[in-house]
Amino acid sequence: MTQASLTFALDGVNCAGCIAKIERHLGAQQGVVLARGNATVKRIRLVWDPALQTADTLIDQIRAIGYDALPFQIGDAAPVEPSLLPQLGLASFAMMNIMAISFAVWAGVATDMGSGSMQFLHWISAGLATPVVLYSGAVFYAPSLRALRHGSMTMDTPISIAIAITYLASLFETLRGTEHVYFDAVTTLVFFLLIGRVIERALKRRSGDAAENLRNLMQIDARREGADGRIETVAAGDLLPGDVILVGSGERVPADGALLSDHAQVDESVITGETLPREVTKSQAVVAGAIVHTGPARLQVTHIGEDAQIGKISQMITDVVANKSAAQQRADQFARGYIPLVLGGGVAGFALWYFLLGASFADALMIAVAVLVVTCPCAAGLATPAVSARAVNMLMRAGIVVKSSDALERLSDANVVVADKTGTLSEPLPVLQVPDAAVRHAAVRHAAARLAAGSAHPLAKMLCDGLDVMPLPDLREIPGQGIEAPDGARLGSAQFVGGPETTEFPTLWYRSPAGQIHGFRFRETARAGLPDMLGALDALDMPLTLLSGDAQPSVAAFAHSNAIPSHRGGAAPHDKLSFLRTAMEADKKPLMLGDGINDAPALKAAYVSISFAGATEVAQVAADVVLVKPDLTLVPRTIQVARAARDLIGQNLTFSAVYNIVTVPLALAGYLSPLVAAILMSSSSIVVLANGLRLRVPE
Repeated sequence: MTQASLTFALDGVNCAGCIAKIERHLGAQQGVVLARGNATVKRIRLVWDPALQTADTLIDQIRAIGYDALPFQIGDAAPVEPSLLPQLGLASFAMMNIMAISFAVWAGVATDMGSGSMQFLHWISAGLATPVVLYSGAVFYAPSLRALRHGSMTMDTPISIAIAITYLASLFETLRGTEHVYFDAVTTLVFFLLIGRVIERALKRRSGDAAENLRNLMQIDARREGADGRIETVAAGDLLPGDVILVGSGERVPADGALLSDHAQVDESVITGETLPREVTKSQAVVAGAIVHTGPARLQVTHIGEDAQIGKISQMITDVVANKSAAQQRADQFARGYIPLVLGGGVAGFALWYFLLGASFADALMIAVAVLVVTCPCAAGLATPAVSARAVNMLMRAGIVVKSSDALERLSDANVVVADKTGTLSEPLPVLQVPDAAVRHAAVRHAAARLAAGSAHPLAKMLCDGLDVMPLPDLREIPGQGIEAPDGARLGSAQFVGGPETTEFPTLWYRSPAGQIHGFRFRETARAGLPDMLGALDALDMPLTLLSGDAQPSVAAFAHSNAIPSHRGGAAPHDKLSFLRTAMEADKKPLMLGDGINDAPALKAAYVSISFAGATEVAQVAADVVLVKPDLTLVPRTIQVARAARDLIGQNLTFSAVYNIVTVPLALAGYLSPLVAAILMSSSSIVVLANGLRLRVPE
């Protein structure tokens, strides 16, 4: 089935409940395959069947439930949340004045204040409280009313009901001419709820949005070279593959491209996290977002926008924040089911005290309001996203792209590591070894290199590395065997040349025109950071097994030289699948580390998997995590962050549960006033968000 996908910027979204409602509504529409939103950046990612839906019809569906949406383009900022300071300032002013008036009323009740004076003060309080309820409190009403119009509720619903009940009860008591009104309670309630909301938004901003930061890097101009050689300045978004651009020293590269200049030095730290500049030679790739150190650099554009590496990475981050882990889904279900219980709890509290325990209407009402406010499930709703969003953004800044929150959760549970060898634990290409005296003569290697220069084989290229040689004329290459010169010289496999068979090390054999045979042995070199990775995995109690398709002697030699006790060679793709399935049947949770096409089935089948940005595209797609730079020490760091995030999420959920277990009985027992309930509810959300900020990426 053909699928279309697009990210939409949302307007009118105030909380995770709004996103959940939009997701449920769109998910029920015919042809919608995926609907995943992000309340922090106010966007939603949709995948649909274009035969059944269009972008316009989906926007209409979003508008039908009270929100608005526009297709999101690179460079579009997330909708800016309006400041709550005017509402907070009004609530603060009214609260302080009403509290002063209430103090006078309380003193008057104990002395000899006349009923007329008391009523006058009550009406002044009503006049001060009304704009607070109608204007400042609208922050909570708008999402509640939108939800109610479509038969659902949000976390703001019990708060809105509590404010409305307290205000209306106060007006009723004022009209009756009684001594007790609650305008001080309602304005204080709104004030402290707004303080909590302001702090909550500030803490969310602290979590950052790495995807947005990456996209903003590309809002730059580019200097494009025309067919007539003239240079014109255009926006980076207007470039096309094939365009030739010039990037000066200190300027940022606007699109992925191939270097046309002979040499350049680029800083790719924005993508790889590597602070040292990289030397780039002609025809090599340069990624968008890199800064040219020595320029000007002339490049031919290969990929732009979302197709560029920086665009793909930012989209991965957007997708992971939108994707909900199992823990988050459980928290959302809890929050949805909990809101009706909150409302029922408020009604039960009022009925218990007023009808059974004989409390006054005023006291029973205040108990009901306290129950409604203190039991708001905001902390439970924030427990998981507060941590997972920060973890994803922090890992991105370290050069680690986690594709889903679910992958982050599975990473924390992984307990064994299975790794490929070539290109994963070792460098993709082996380096030349000089094993015997004959080959040490430069003339022998030079003669062999003149044959190697006519071949595209990786070992032939490594044999020529560092030598300035031209290929011999009239070379004939026999695919899968080697290359032959007209004078009878040969370079290639042992069978082709006549050398002895060996499987321990990759070897390229050369036979001179005189019939002398020389072996050029290559050795695999471990990737930088392999010893540190192995040590860190050992500390995490995660044993590593080397599982490679290479010959067993070669695998054993590499494992022995790098102190890897568990290893297995000659493993075809189906063998790797069988190995992983056996491990999972034994209740192990394997983390697969690989980079090749042959690793893709295993990467997909493993409990969780990691690949590199330089790996084959198939491997990158199959993996759950992509390391932007080939630094093996990032593997244990990713696991450490995932485990730390899991622990913090557990702490948040435990805190939320304990908070409700403690506060609900206190509110029902009448020990919490609406004011104290508002402070506790706001504090619980702040505690959860602040706890998420404790997450750090280990050095």
